[in-house]
Amino acid sequence: MRSFLIFVALAVLGAIYLWQKHNEMPSSAGKPAAISIAQPTPAPRGQASEYNWMKRSIDRARDVTEKSRARTKESQDP
Repeated sequence: MRSFLIFVALAVLGAIYLWQKHNEMPSSAGKPAAISIAQPTPAPRGQASEYNWMKRSIDRARDVTEKSRARTKESQDP
């Protein structure tokens, strides 16, 4: 009896899968996409909005890193 219930459950799941595949919208895999997704242009460094604290944090970290590298290079050059 238990194996019969498992078989019925698998048959129902298979039928649902086939029904969904049959009613699925056809994909346009062969056609080139006419819609292009525009990539947002990043703000110039240091000009993030006041509400974009993540961007400001990243910009500040990048500036500090560049200054530190420049200072280290300056001190190593005679």
